[in-house]
Amino acid sequence: MLTKINIYIIFLPFVSVLVSSIIFLFLQILFNKKYMLNLLISLALALIFILIIIYLLFADINVHQIFYLIFVHLCNSFIFMSLVQLAISSLQLTILRIVYLNPGITKNEILKKYNSDRIFEERIKRLERTDIVYKKNSLYFLKDIKILLYLKFIVFIRKIFNIKN
Repeated sequence: MLTKINIYIIFLPFVSVLVSSIIFLFLQILFNKKYMLNLLISLALALIFILIIIYLLFADINVHQIFYLIFVHLCNSFIFMSLVQLAISSLQLTILRIVYLNPGITKNEILKKYNSDRIFEERIKRLERTDIVYKKNSLYFLKDIKILLYLKFIVFIRKIFNIKN
Protein backbone atom coordinates (compact mmCIF):
# COMPACT_ATOMS: atom_id res chain seq x y z
CA MET A 1 0.00 0.00 0.00
CA LEU A 2 1.26 3.46 -0.84
CA THR A 3 1.90 5.80 2.02
CA LYS A 4 1.78 9.56 1.83
CA ILE A 5 5.58 9.79 1.59
CA ASN A 6 5.69 7.22 -1.24
CA ILE A 7 3.17 9.24 -3.21
CA TYR A 8 5.31 12.35 -2.77
CA ILE A 9 8.38 10.45 -3.90
CA ILE A 10 6.56 9.23 -7.01
CA PHE A 11 5.42 12.74 -8.01
CA LEU A 12 8.54 14.71 -7.06
CA PRO A 13 10.41 13.87 -10.34
CA PHE A 14 7.49 15.25 -12.35
CA VAL A 15 7.58 18.40 -10.28
CA SER A 16 11.31 18.69 -10.89
CA VAL A 17 10.80 18.49 -14.66
CA LEU A 18 8.17 21.21 -14.40
CA VAL A 19 10.53 23.35 -12.30
CA SER A 20 13.43 22.84 -14.74
CA SER A 21 11.17 23.71 -17.68
CA ILE A 22 10.00 26.92 -16.03
CA ILE A 23 13.53 27.92 -15.04
CA PHE A 24 14.76 27.16 -18.57
CA LEU A 25 11.95 29.21 -20.08
CA PHE A 26 12.79 32.24 -17.92
CA LEU A 27 16.52 31.88 -18.60
CA GLN A 28 15.80 31.69 -22.33
CA ILE A 29 13.75 34.87 -22.12
CA LEU A 30 16.51 36.66 -20.20
CA PHE A 31 19.58 35.24 -21.99
CA ASN A 32 18.39 34.12 -25.41
CA LYS A 33 21.79 33.40 -26.95
CA LYS A 34 23.16 31.05 -24.27
CA TYR A 35 20.70 28.26 -24.62
CA MET A 36 22.93 25.26 -23.71
CA LEU A 37 24.19 27.06 -20.61
CA ASN A 38 20.60 27.97 -19.72
CA LEU A 39 19.61 24.34 -20.11
CA LEU A 40 22.38 23.07 -17.83
CA ILE A 41 21.69 25.77 -15.23
CA SER A 42 17.98 24.96 -15.17
CA LEU A 43 18.65 21.25 -14.70
CA ALA A 44 21.18 21.90 -11.94
CA LEU A 45 18.81 24.27 -10.14
CA ALA A 46 16.04 21.69 -10.36
CA LEU A 47 18.37 19.10 -8.81
CA ILE A 48 19.15 21.52 -6.00
CA PHE A 49 15.39 22.06 -5.62
CA ILE A 50 14.89 18.29 -5.23
CA LEU A 51 17.65 18.03 -2.66
CA ILE A 52 16.20 20.93 -0.64
CA ILE A 53 12.71 19.40 -0.76
CA ILE A 54 14.13 16.06 0.39
CA TYR A 55 15.99 17.70 3.25
CA LEU A 56 13.07 19.89 4.40
CA LEU A 57 10.09 17.60 3.95
CA PHE A 58 11.29 14.05 4.20
CA ALA A 59 13.11 13.42 7.46
CA ASP A 60 12.43 9.67 7.39
CA ILE A 61 13.34 9.05 3.76
CA ASN A 62 15.81 6.24 3.17
CA VAL A 63 18.92 6.18 0.98
CA HIS A 64 17.23 4.11 -1.72
CA GLN A 65 14.49 6.69 -2.14
CA ILE A 66 17.01 9.54 -2.30
CA PHE A 67 18.98 7.63 -4.93
CA TYR A 68 15.74 6.99 -6.83
CA LEU A 69 14.83 10.68 -6.85
CA ILE A 70 18.27 11.80 -8.03
CA PHE A 71 18.47 9.03 -10.63
CA VAL A 72 15.01 9.80 -12.00
CA HIS A 73 15.86 13.51 -12.13
CA LEU A 74 19.00 12.72 -14.14
CA CYS A 75 16.99 10.50 -16.52
CA ASN A 76 14.32 13.17 -16.89
CA SER A 77 17.05 15.74 -17.48
CA PHE A 78 18.48 13.63 -20.28
CA ILE A 79 15.05 13.34 -21.91
CA PHE A 80 14.40 17.06 -21.50
CA MET A 81 17.82 17.97 -22.94
CA SER A 82 17.28 15.60 -25.85
CA LEU A 83 13.93 17.16 -26.69
CA VAL A 84 15.27 20.69 -26.54
CA GLN A 85 18.48 19.81 -28.41
CA LEU A 86 16.70 17.73 -31.06
CA ALA A 87 16.22 20.56 -33.52
CA ILE A 88 19.91 21.47 -33.58
CA SER A 89 21.78 18.20 -33.10
CA SER A 90 20.93 16.50 -36.40
CA LEU A 91 22.59 19.16 -38.55
CA GLN A 92 25.57 19.51 -36.21
CA LEU A 93 26.19 15.75 -36.07
CA THR A 94 26.08 15.45 -39.83
CA ILE A 95 28.61 18.26 -40.26
CA LEU A 96 30.85 16.74 -37.55
CA ARG A 97 30.68 13.36 -39.29
CA ILE A 98 31.72 14.96 -42.61
CA VAL A 99 34.66 16.76 -40.96
CA TYR A 100 35.71 13.57 -39.13
CA LEU A 101 35.62 11.46 -42.30
CA ASN A 102 37.42 14.17 -44.34
CA PRO A 103 40.12 15.78 -42.17
CA GLY A 104 41.21 19.21 -43.41
CA ILE A 105 38.04 19.73 -45.44
CA THR A 106 37.21 23.30 -46.45
CA LYS A 107 33.89 25.06 -45.96
CA ASN A 108 33.18 24.96 -49.72
CA GLU A 109 33.81 21.20 -49.81
CA ILE A 110 31.44 20.72 -46.87
CA LEU A 111 28.80 22.75 -48.69
CA LYS A 112 29.25 20.56 -51.79
CA LYS A 113 28.83 17.38 -49.74
CA TYR A 114 25.99 18.71 -47.61
CA ASN A 115 23.87 21.00 -49.76
CA SER A 116 20.12 21.47 -49.46
CA ASP A 117 19.29 19.10 -52.33
CA ARG A 118 21.31 16.29 -50.79
CA ILE A 119 19.85 16.96 -47.33
CA PHE A 120 16.34 16.75 -48.77
CA GLU A 121 17.05 13.54 -50.70
CA GLU A 122 18.63 11.83 -47.66
CA ARG A 123 15.79 12.81 -45.34
CA ILE A 124 13.04 11.76 -47.76
CA LYS A 125 14.73 8.39 -48.33
CA ARG A 126 15.07 7.89 -44.57
CA LEU A 127 11.41 8.77 -43.99
CA GLU A 128 10.34 6.33 -46.72
CA ARG A 129 12.64 3.58 -45.40
CA THR A 130 11.24 3.90 -41.88
CA ASP A 131 7.62 3.90 -43.12
CA ILE A 132 6.85 7.37 -41.84
CA VAL A 133 5.82 8.69 -45.25
CA TYR A 134 4.87 7.03 -48.48
CA LYS A 135 4.95 8.24 -52.05
CA LYS A 136 2.00 7.94 -54.40
CA ASN A 137 2.13 9.51 -57.88
CA SER A 138 5.03 11.77 -56.85
CA LEU A 139 3.05 13.01 -53.81
CA TYR A 140 4.08 12.30 -50.23
CA PHE A 141 1.69 11.31 -47.44
CA LEU A 142 2.05 10.55 -43.74
CA LYS A 143 1.45 6.92 -42.84
CA ASP A 144 0.68 7.47 -39.19
CA ILE A 145 -1.06 10.29 -37.31
CA LYS A 146 1.27 9.80 -34.30
CA ILE A 147 4.09 11.42 -36.26
CA LEU A 148 1.94 14.50 -36.82
CA LEU A 149 1.31 14.75 -33.07
CA TYR A 150 5.03 14.42 -32.42
CA LEU A 151 5.76 17.11 -35.00
CA LYS A 152 3.25 19.49 -33.43
CA PHE A 153 4.84 18.84 -30.03
CA ILE A 154 8.32 19.65 -31.38
CA VAL A 155 7.05 22.84 -33.04
CA PHE A 156 5.39 23.82 -29.76
CA ILE A 157 8.63 23.21 -27.81
CA ARG A 158 10.62 25.22 -30.35
CA LYS A 159 8.20 28.15 -30.06
CA ILE A 160 8.25 28.08 -26.26
CA PHE A 161 12.04 28.07 -26.09
CA ASN A 162 12.51 30.40 -29.07
CA ILE A 163 14.69 27.97 -31.03
CA LYS A 164 15.27 29.11 -34.60
CA ASN A 165 17.28 27.27 -37.24
